[in-house]
Amino acid sequence: MSPAQGTAQADVQGMVLTSCRTGRPRVLLVQGGPGCGKTALLDLVAERARTAGAQVLTAGAGRPGEPWGVIRELTAGRPDFARSRTLQEDSACHPDSAAAAFRADLRALAATGPVVLCVDDVQRADPASVRHLRNLARHMPFAPIVMVLTAPAHGTREEDLLTEKVLRRPHVHRLRLSLLTSEDVERTLEAETAAHGPDLRRTAARLHRLSGGNPLLLRALIEENAVLQQPACDGLFARAVTDCLRRSGPEAVATARALAVLGDHPIGGNLVDGLVDGGTPEVLTGLAALRECGLLDGLVRREPAVRAAALGDSDVPTRARLRLRAAHALRAAQASPAAVAAPLLALVADGAHGGLRTTDRELLADTARDLFEEAHVLRERGQAARGVSLLQAARRLAPRATLVSTAWSVSSS
Repeated sequence: MSPAQGTAQADVQGMVLTSCRTGRPRVLLVQGGPGCGKTALLDLVAERARTAGAQVLTAGAGRPGEPWGVIRELTAGRPDFARSRTLQEDSACHPDSAAAAFRADLRALAATGPVVLCVDDVQRADPASVRHLRNLARHMPFAPIVMVLTAPAHGTREEDLLTEKVLRRPHVHRLRLSLLTSEDVERTLEAETAAHGPDLRRTAARLHRLSGGNPLLLRALIEENAVLQQPACDGLFARAVTDCLRRSGPEAVATARALAVLGDHPIGGNLVDGLVDGGTPEVLTGLAALRECGLLDGLVRREPAVRAAALGDSDVPTRARLRLRAAHALRAAQASPAAVAAPLLALVADGAHGGLRTTDRELLADTARDLFEEAHVLRERGQAARGVSLLQAARRLAPRATLVSTAWSVSSS
């Protein structure tokens, strides 16, 4: 845990316990990327609050389509909320009346001792539950009631959860869990692994680069023994990356895949936008999500293991479509033949080059020709080794192209 994370956790626990002790209401919105410890913190808060004598109501917003799902889970099996549950199920009852009844039941429960409500992933809650929670935050009774909510720091429309007007109220606080620093990773390795001595700092820097400081990804790397070896393409780390991407939302998944197929090619103009359905707005949301969970640093940190995990969670047709779009976009941007060829070579290696459109077949042929011509230029300049590499790539793209098979053989180098 980083000092910043430790401070945030201590702040949350301190505010919850202080509110329980003093009888003052409080709302805490804890934000951070997937894998950054929001759920673990919420579990710890619930445990400490129970130990302190509070009644703890918990819910996870895992079923967004179920009406009143979160409120039902919070109050499940509690006779204290029988009246408000009845009103919630009454289609003739106005939502404000049901919300007022929920607050009244909650206030009555708080008269017997402090109450702590913990809701994980509140951004996924059903609309009716969100309205109830937002209403409670806005009209919090003066009683020992604490509401702790977790949500991503990106892509969450604040007005759908807590409006800016509510967030400005003195009893409402927003805290953010940060990513680990390289020094934090070094301390973790020193405490939990056999790494030590002069190699410790280098190992910590490598694992920090791979994990981006995400605690979940770092844990996966340690469990996969990435201290001594590179993570496997289908190992714990790859699965943790996939999990983070899924939990970050479809925009993050689409943006990560677009960056993966572009590889090391510099990002400029609208290159990424053209590979993501929805364009710039979706890409901006996706980039913010990737940064939040440590999978992106600016537009330059796309580790091979992260790229592989981003594409490994997609099927062959999806990868094929994306690679073709990338190759067309790169050629339109006048990228080098090698850059255009990279996604096409991956397409061929994936066995997805059958049934291509005419424009796609033309792209493969044109790229093979460009590679051959550049290889010829390099040979004339005395750079035969690089030329051979390009010629081999050209042959993989167009193995039956006459100009490739007859003009220059690899053996001539």
